Amino acid sequence: MSEARLGHVVGIFADVHGSYRTLERALAECAAAGVTTVALLGDLFDREEQADAAVAPLVGWDVIGVYGNHEREVALAAASGEIELRPETIAILRGLEERVDVGDIRFTHEQEQWGVDPLAQFRRAEMTNGAQPRITFVGHTHFRAARDERGPIDLGRGRLVLNAARRYLINPGALADGRFAIWDRTTAIVHFRQIVE
Repeated sequence: MSEARLGHVVGIFADVHGSYRTLERALAECAAAGVTTVALLGDLFDREEQADAAVAPLVGWDVIGVYGNHEREVALAAASGEIELRPETIAILRGLEERVDVGDIRFTHEQEQWGVDPLAQFRRAEMTNGAQPRITFVGHTHFRAARDERGPIDLGRGRLVLNAARRYLINPGALADGRFAIWDRTTAIVHFRQIVE
């Protein structure tokens, strides 16, 4: 994937779990904030009957992203002709990958190191000549959280200013619960958002 494909302002969604109305509201906030790329971190829907409705709000957006276990199963079933989905749904599902790396940025559904000692994780990366990405966006846990090589980061202000000298592991939280993030790559700020019902 080229660096140009990842726009300057990125909406980051994890664990939508079929909550397409919440997705519509989050995308409206993204449009107002100038988002040009939507990054999916997996589990857009739970069941095949949710697929078309969950994908519909994303049509027309520049979407990159990764499979959660649910998308993978549905995409395979659609490819084998077991189920029928709208062409737009199939197109977006085909664009999802196991992991998306853009330069030193990674998008993934699960991160094996999540929940272990972050200092050990980052020291291992340094010993292997920095083979790990500088910024990893991850979903799956449903918990909004961020950490760098020093440990957890307080997100109480609703934003995180990224330091180019640090490595980050960031989970925007589950969109099913109204949580997502907008990353302005120009200012290096991740803004954490909440859809309030």
